[in-house]
Amino acid sequence: MSLAVAAMFAAGCGDGGLGAAPKPTLAPTSVPPTFVRITVTPVPTNTATPTPTVTPISEVFELEVGSPVFSLELDPELVEERPEDEVIFEGWTKFLTNTTTVNPNSGDGSSIHLCENGVVLNDQGETISVADWRVERSPAISFLDWGSVAVRVDIVDGRWAGREWDMLALVRRVGKIFITNNPDPREIIFERSELCLASR
Repeated sequence: MSLAVAAMFAAGCGDGGLGAAPKPTLAPTSVPPTFVRITVTPVPTNTATPTPTVTPISEVFELEVGSPVFSLELDPELVEERPEDEVIFEGWTKFLTNTTTVNPNSGDGSSIHLCENGVVLNDQGETISVADWRVERSPAISFLDWGSVAVRVDIVDGRWAGREWDMLALVRRVGKIFITNNPDPREIIFERSELCLASR
């Protein structure tokens, strides 16, 4: 009888037991990876070394050296079509800037120096009684005679202060420049003014 009880006890306490539900299967504690790990060796990138950009220095005025050269595009004996007034005046202004008259148009033999920014100097490097020189077309000069211009100034001192004056009436002929507002019209020569260049 004890053997029968022991068998029953073993059957009731066994893995399945009598009437016991089967043990659930436990899920694995680690999840298998869904990707493959790849070892990447970093490659150094070549960063371009920036090169400095050279910015040209712009000069307000070009450095004038040597004798001034008249633009042949403004010579009426070489060009058939008349340029606009602004082009003519700008070309003459460029030619005359920082120049002096070699054979002066004055009784005392002194020269005038036509410096940049409209400054007019005498041979001693001093400003005289006129200022703000510029190139214009004189009313006395024909529109068709576009080789002729006037160097006009403002009188700033003396009896005629506040008025304008055509200091020089110039004309381009046979490759030369002549002064015409003079009792003795003649060729006039312009050369670079050291006084103007020194006063820059």
